[in-house]
Amino acid sequence: MNLLLYSKTISTRLTYVCQQVFSDWLGLSVRYTNSIAAYQNHIGIKVNYSDNSLSSNDFFLAKNTLLFENNIKNRPLFPILYNKIPALFQIDRPDAVFPFDLLATIFFHLSRYEEYWAFKADRHGRFPASESWAYQNGCLQRPIVNLLVAELKKELKKRFPSIIFKKQVFQFQPTYDIDMAWAFRHKGWKRAIGGYVNDLTKGQFLSLKNRLKTHFGLQIDPFQKFDFLANLSRKFDLAPIYFFLLGDYGLYDKNNSVASTAFKNLIQELSLNNQIGTHPSYQSIGNLPIIKKEKQRLAAITNQEIHRSRQHYLTLYFPKTYQLLIENGITEDYSMGYAMDTGFRAGTALPFFWYDLEKETATNLRIHPFQVMEVTLKEYLHLTPAAAKERIQQLIANTKAVDGVFCSLWHNSSFSELDGWNDWEQVYVDMIEELAIN
Repeated sequence: MNLLLYSKTISTRLTYVCQQVFSDWLGLSVRYTNSIAAYQNHIGIKVNYSDNSLSSNDFFLAKNTLLFENNIKNRPLFPILYNKIPALFQIDRPDAVFPFDLLATIFFHLSRYEEYWAFKADRHGRFPASESWAYQNGCLQRPIVNLLVAELKKELKKRFPSIIFKKQVFQFQPTYDIDMAWAFRHKGWKRAIGGYVNDLTKGQFLSLKNRLKTHFGLQIDPFQKFDFLANLSRKFDLAPIYFFLLGDYGLYDKNNSVASTAFKNLIQELSLNNQIGTHPSYQSIGNLPIIKKEKQRLAAITNQEIHRSRQHYLTLYFPKTYQLLIENGITEDYSMGYAMDTGFRAGTALPFFWYDLEKETATNLRIHPFQVMEVTLKEYLHLTPAAAKERIQQLIANTKAVDGVFCSLWHNSSFSELDGWNDWEQVYVDMIEELAIN
């Protein structure tokens, strides 16, 4: 169905957010006009995004200045509650559909506007969840953008009863980061000896015991959980995405060597029946040649074009990270989530296209947000497995309420019992079973 939107100025920010909301999410075809006469003479669905209502039954969305600026301003943000949903940019216009600028609010979240401001970074230079507006206003665990879009749909349906929206269906997207395919095997003799020395000097006797049993063939490697994951996929009809770390060895990049035949064989095997992506290393931050090299490694091993990516350590810096991924031919990114908390970093449980605020342009890079990572639950939030299940259940419920995509991030290493991960495999299985039942 067609929708005509009137605005005195047709800006790049405005067309971006309208394309995302009205077209991509609601399934409407949007046209724009800055002619009041053309708007008033139009028969059909129409929206007025301006300072004033143009008729008695006008679908009037009052505007703020945000979508008509071409710079990034650090401004005070005062929340307004609308049907218990926190929103921004309050506008006191009783004739408007909403008492705030709905489109500007959505743009603020999707563009990650606040992440361009100065902030107190964590030790990896990342934007922490605690610095975000959503966290500070108690709504990080809710997909507030989707909730606001639902309110927009409701109001459009009241004004235009014949309107038909695109059907959204709740989906589950499991993803796995393969930072280290094996805990002890296929690492070369130097790293093998170093591992024994490290276990002995640090008194890590459980690790030493597992290392010895693995090397003597008394057990499979603790991180070798790929048959287990494949069985889960078959049993519950899952379509997981595997992200492979193929950087050179370093302080934060301790993957198996890309020269390892066993590692290459594993990647080839997993790529036959699963979606795959690159996992740019910690060393690749801000370095296009390294990003390209790692992507080319995966492409050469799998004989596939690589267009998916997720940042190792979730090192997402605006706008440089996404600019480099685009330059490297990546079209799908799965890094949109926080390391230190669960929730909806961009306020949405649906994929969306990235807007480059520095260049003031919409891009073709599609962002797939995730809501929960197991490392967040255990290492950052210090939750017990039982408490983690409760947090996951609430995130699933909140995602399902808006017919979104529930995306989880797990590491193959977290299905082992090393480093205190006992019982966490069951957390994941319980999550899968709950999703299958509901």
